[in-house]
Amino acid sequence: MSTKFNWRIVMICKNSILISIQIVLVVLVLAAPPTSLFAGGVEIFSLDESIAFGLKNSPVLKGGEIKIDQADMNIKSQRGRFLPSATAGYTYSELTSEYRSGYEESDILDQTNKNLSLRISQALFAGFENKNRFDRAKLSKEYETALLDLQRLDLVHQIKTLFFEILKTKYDISTIDQRIRRLESDLESARAFSDKRLAPYVYVLQAEADLEEAKQNLWQSQTLLFKNSARLKSLVGLSRDQAEVEFDDMFDIPIAPIAHDLDACMDMALSNRPEILLLDLQIHMADKDADISKGRYYPRVNLDVNLYDTDKSYDDAESAKRYDYRSDYWTAGLTVQMNLFDGGTAHYEKKRYHLEMDRLETEKNKLRMEIEEAVGVAFNSLKETRKRLVSTEKGLAASRESYARQKKRFNARIGTISEVLDAQTMLSRAESTKSRTLLDCRIYMAQLYHAMGLGQPASGQIKPEMDK
Repeated sequence: MSTKFNWRIVMICKNSILISIQIVLVVLVLAAPPTSLFAGGVEIFSLDESIAFGLKNSPVLKGGEIKIDQADMNIKSQRGRFLPSATAGYTYSELTSEYRSGYEESDILDQTNKNLSLRISQALFAGFENKNRFDRAKLSKEYETALLDLQRLDLVHQIKTLFFEILKTKYDISTIDQRIRRLESDLESARAFSDKRLAPYVYVLQAEADLEEAKQNLWQSQTLLFKNSARLKSLVGLSRDQAEVEFDDMFDIPIAPIAHDLDACMDMALSNRPEILLLDLQIHMADKDADISKGRYYPRVNLDVNLYDTDKSYDDAESAKRYDYRSDYWTAGLTVQMNLFDGGTAHYEKKRYHLEMDRLETEKNKLRMEIEEAVGVAFNSLKETRKRLVSTEKGLAASRESYARQKKRFNARIGTISEVLDAQTMLSRAESTKSRTLLDCRIYMAQLYHAMGLGQPASGQIKPEMDK
C-alpha cells in the first residue's frame, strides 16, 4: 500500500514539474521578442537607425577611439616629466687575493664591499621642453579627436549615399515590376489581335522583346540591390549573425527645402569642417616642435640629492680590526648645463618646423577654396535638381495619361499596338528619369551636408528650405 502511495506522490511531482516548465516556456514566448525565439525574422533599418548603428559599431571608428586612448596615455606620460625621479642601486663585491709578494697594502687583502645608493633628481628648468612636450601631447589628443570626427562625418556620408542607392534600386524594381505587368498585358492583347488578323505579328515580337528586356533589367536591379545591401551592412558593422536586415523603402517622399542661402552654408562649412581644425592643430603641433628644438639652447638646471651607505669588511682578523668601516652620508647639489654648439642641428630643425607651418597654412587656404567650391556645387546642383524634379513629375503624369489613352484607343480598335508600345516606352523612360532625379536630390542633399561639416540633420539643426 505504501509503495503505491509513494508512486502516486512521485507521479504528482513529475506532473507538477512538467506543468511548471510549460508555464515558464509560455511566459518566455510571450515576453521575448519574436526575432529572438524564431529564426527567419527580418529587421528593418531606417536611415537614422543605419547611421546610429554604424557610428556605434563601425570598425574604423573603433580604431579611432583606440588612438584617442593612446593619445591620453601619452599626456599622462608627459606629465610625469614634471615630477622628480628616484633611482636606487646596490653593489656587492668580493675581492679575493690569489697571490701576493713583496710589500702589500692593507686595502688589497681579501675583503667584501657593499654599497647602497639612493638618488632623487628634480628638473628645475629644462628650457621649457617639458611644458612644450606636454602641450604637444594635448594637441595630439585634440588632433585624434578631430580625426575621429572627420571619420564619423565621412562614414555618415557613405552610409547615406549607399542607403539612397539602395532605395533608388528598390524604386527601380517596383517600377520595372509595373512595367512587366503592363508589357504582359500588352503582349496578350497583341497576340489576341494577331490571331484575329487585326494586327501584324511583328507587334507580338516587339512586345516579347520589350518584355524580355524588362526582365533582364529587373534581374540586374535585384543583383545591384543585393550588392549595395551587402556593402552597407559591412559599412555599418553588421555581422553574419545580423545578416537578416533590410532597409526601408521610403524613397518617393518630398525633399525638404533649404532655408539657408549660399553664403550662410559656406560660413557654416568653414566653421564646422573637421579638416580645417585638423590643419590648425597640425600648425600648433609644428609650432610646439619648433619650441622644443629652440629650447635645446637654454640652460638646464637639475637638483640632485644622493644618499649612500657603504660597508667594507676584511677577511683577515687583524686587518678587520684596523680597517673595517661603514659610513652613511648624503649629498645635494645643483647641476647647470648649457649646449653651446651642436653643429646647428637644433637651429635647422627649428627652421624646418617653421617651413612646415608655412606649408600647412598654404594647405589650409587651398582647403577653404575646395570647401567653398564643394558647397557651391552641391547647393546649386540641389537647387537645379529640385526644379528638375517638378518637371519630371509633370512629364511622368503626362506619360501615364498618354499610355492610358493609347490603351483605350487600342482596345476600341482606333489606335495600333505600336502606339501602345511607344507610349509604354515613354512611360518607362519617365519613371526611370524620376528615379534618377529623386536619387540626385538625396545625393546632392547628402553632399551639401557633408560639405558643410554636418552629419545627419536633426530637428532644429538645419531645416533645409531652398530659396523661393
